Formats: sequence, structure tokens, C-alpha cells
Amino acid sequence: MAFLLAVTGMQFMIAPAHAVSSVSVSSTTVAAGETFTVNFTGTADTPRSGVGENFYAGPTALGSLDAFTTIESCTGNTGPCTELEGYGPRVPLGDLKGGEAFSGSITLRVNPETPAGTFVLRYQLYSNGGEATADGPTITVTNKPAEADLDVRLSAQPHLGILVPYLSYALTTRNLGPETATAATVTATLPAGKTATNLSAGCTSVPGTVTCTYGSIAGGANTVSTFRLPTGLLDLGPVNVTATRTSSTPSDPNAANDSAATACTVLSIALANCA
Repeated sequence: MAFLLAVTGMQFMIAPAHAVSSVSVSSTTVAAGETFTVNFTGTADTPRSGVGENFYAGPTALGSLDAFTTIESCTGNTGPCTELEGYGPRVPLGDLKGGEAFSGSITLRVNPETPAGTFVLRYQLYSNGGEATADGPTITVTNKPAEADLDVRLSAQPHLGILVPYLSYALTTRNLGPETATAATVTATLPAGKTATNLSAGCTSVPGTVTCTYGSIAGGANTVSTFRLPTGLLDLGPVNVTATRTSSTPSDPNAANDSAATACTVLSIALANCA
């Protein structure tokens, strides 16, 4: 609030008082859908009643602060923290004596659909004739890249006998989300020189490998591919196969579940077991 002062017939404009609070933020970069925390401290310059620390966004294409953020939590408040429609959040601080210190925080979540942009965080200790609004840090909103976490599983089962013995494999690729996988490739490493047969659509084999390619796999869905590994009279001993996600779109955020392996042991043309 500004006041006019008359001196010897002349009028002067008195600027609003300097801010009596200050702020800091947990981060000046936040992804849409994520949170950031504003911490504030200060000392009341005069006795004030019904005080609140108010927050706004400076001019920005993102709109008013309440339009693209929601309140997650707050501290230092004497009542519920609220959104002032068309402005931003408010942390109520009750009545303050002159010279009384105050502090608190508010955690805001940027709405997931918020586009990338920047805004200046503005703040104000507001009461009857509150302090002037001050500019705090500039905060950048980014868009979190799309991700699809693919979980690879591999199982094996012997199908042995005198006629056409083989090991049967099932390769399961499950999309744990959150986004749809629009393309994926999983490669199985076979024993040296071995070529798989009876492959599912989308899978091919050359000596030593099986490669399966997939189109869209929705979040929460899975796809299963099968193939066989023939065994012969001389194929005695361990048969180890490993399947690994070798590429996918969008990016996979979790490499820990990108591979799976099976271990079988062929004891004779008619006897084998798989772990």
C-alpha cells in the first residue's frame, strides 16, 4: 500500500515498506507431477492480526499459481492452508506481535498436465496493510520423459524322447508402465552354434541367438513368445539360455528386470531337467 505525504504544499509518494519475510525453495527445477517446497522466515515489523504468508506466480503462460499447483502440506500454520482462487496458496500465521519471528513451509505439487515453462515465485506477508509483494527465485517446470518399464521372464521345459527331443522355452515380456511401450526387442542368447525352431511370430533365429521384436505393449499388459531348442545324441550337459531387453521405446527406467535366464541339464536323449 502506498501513501501520499504533503510537505510545504508538495505531495510525495511513499513507497510500500520493504518485505519483512524471505523465502527459499527445495529446488528451482521441478517436473510436472512432482513437488517442490517453499520455506519462509521473517520478523513482523509491526503488530499484525490475521497474518498469512501468500504466494503467487509472476507473469507467466502457466497462469496463476493456484491454476497449476495443489497444496500437499504446510508447516507453521495456525489454520488450514488454502488456495486463493486466481492467486495462489496462503499459509495462515494468526496474530503477530511487533518484532515477533515467524517461519513455516508449504509443499506444492505441479499438476501432471502442466506444460514446460518458468515462473517467478512471488511472496507476501499479508494482513491489514501487508508488506509489498516481493520476487523470489525463478522456478522452471519441465516435462518428465515418458517411460515404460519392461520386465523380462524366461522359462524352460524339456520335451524329450527317442523321437525329436527338444527343450521348449517361453519368453514373457511384461510392461510395468507407466506408459505404453511402442516398440521393443528382446534377444535370447543360446549355446554356441545352436539355432532355435518353432518360433513365434516376430521372432527369428540364427546360430547362437533368438531375436523377438514387438510393437505396442500397453502398460500392465504382457506378450509371450515361444521357441524350441532341439537336442541330439551328443548334447549332454548344461544348456544355458539368457534373454535380455536390448532396446525399447520409450526409455526403460529400470535395468534390474531387463534380463532372465534358465539352466537346463541334458542327461541323455530321453532325460533332462530345467531349473
